[in-house]
Amino acid sequence: MKAENLSTEVILEKISKLKEEHSRYDKLSNELAAKKTFTPHDEVELNTLRKKKLMKKDMIAYYESLLKNTK
Repeated sequence: MKAENLSTEVILEKISKLKEEHSRYDKLSNELAAKKTFTPHDEVELNTLRKKKLMKKDMIAYYESLLKNTK
């Protein structure tokens, strides 16, 4: 099923799930960034979390644009 053919309900469900995931990555990255001692592994992990968070944000924007086009 192409994303353009999704129902409004399915799009809203996807947006909700993506927002939850984005929030989880945001919380994890904030906790990691707040550590007093920061190892090279922490830095890699933080960058990975930030990339995942950005990807979720991009997907949210994509589905929100689909939602606007279905109205």
